[in-house]
Amino acid sequence: MPNLNGNNNILLTDDVIAKEALRLLKNELVGLQLVNRSKERYFDKKLGDTISVEKPYRAKSASGRVLVKQPMVDQTVAMKVDRQQHFGLEFTVNDRTLAIQEFSERYLKSGIVQIAHTVDLSIYQELAKSTFFTNGTPGNGTTYNEIIDARAFQTLTGHPDDGMTNIVLNTLDAAAHRKALTQVSADTLVTKAIERAYLGQVANYKLFETAQIPTHTVGTASGSPVTNGAGQTGASLATDGWTNSITGILKAGDVITIDGVYSINPQTYQSTGQLQQFVVTADVNSGASTGPATIPISPAINDGTLTDVDAEGNTVSLAAYQNVSAAPGDGATITVVGTGGSTYRQNFLIHKDAVSVAIVDLALPQSAPVKQRVRDEESGLSLAMTAQYDITNYREVYRIDVLWGVKNLYPELTRRILGASS
Repeated sequence: MPNLNGNNNILLTDDVIAKEALRLLKNELVGLQLVNRSKERYFDKKLGDTISVEKPYRAKSASGRVLVKQPMVDQTVAMKVDRQQHFGLEFTVNDRTLAIQEFSERYLKSGIVQIAHTVDLSIYQELAKSTFFTNGTPGNGTTYNEIIDARAFQTLTGHPDDGMTNIVLNTLDAAAHRKALTQVSADTLVTKAIERAYLGQVANYKLFETAQIPTHTVGTASGSPVTNGAGQTGASLATDGWTNSITGILKAGDVITIDGVYSINPQTYQSTGQLQQFVVTADVNSGASTGPATIPISPAINDGTLTDVDAEGNTVSLAAYQNVSAAPGDGATITVVGTGGSTYRQNFLIHKDAVSVAIVDLALPQSAPVKQRVRDEESGLSLAMTAQYDITNYREVYRIDVLWGVKNLYPELTRRILGASS
């Protein structure tokens, strides 16, 4: 029998409320549609909150008749589910007599929209701190030409042309593109959006817009920085020549180049003629006297001589994972992309397999009098709803939670396009 009140209205059950919250969440997420979700099933097996993702092996071919054996080196990346967002709501028993559309609009929509935006924001925050390939002119708006250039640069570095790459523009740059839709001749541009946030297609890349991409403020970046020592490889770079004793001489997400260190095509190992770009992975301070600073960078510099130690303790070559034409020389000039202290808008080119997001089931508390978990099998989304009764104020107190993790597993398949000053 339906649960009716005295006016023959159907009372909203916890199941109906939870499913409506999930429907809203599904409809509000944009960035989540542009990333890989295949890792969720590993967390569902209760293997803990962290998994180790094995990346595909890479081999390096050799010329000549004599066999050159290639070591099989495991390359793994840790992915952790460590983000939880919730909102709380209170309502009376009488509010359960509202139609679900009215209840949703009054109590659910605002909180769910904030959770959806936070999930999307986490994707772009991950991209901002891990994406090293960068183009665009800092301080200028993002144009169609820069999008076409981004495609060309990605092709130089082995980016797959498989139709799975999208570009996400911040709202202000997206507005400029909307205005240009009727003025610019581009391949398969549309004048009418076929889905929310969709802007059209340029250079075989679909364009979307979002308000969730953070801006980036460059560190102080002053002085005349150079490398301190020749032949450096790995994920840290010894430098000097910065302005002495500056906190935040570089900020996480800054991008640098090193004179004489060029990117290569990963299939042919030939130089692209473009300086390899490195993203700074943590804030950096400069020291006294000569302005020294050790910079944590990604990707790790690998000129083909880098090695690793396998599970048996053997030293193995990482020549197949070479990513630069040569290691830097001593005193090589370091250039920071952008002007120190300036803030820039960002846009991102993203291959669908680059960033992985896992939204997983949140364990329900045993003592909660009301506990509900709902999952949408089509989208893989999951949320938990718990509640208790406030006897003092004669109100019901609910909370809705989402648990997820995000990781840029293949940063070489992403690119940052810096835009206008903000």
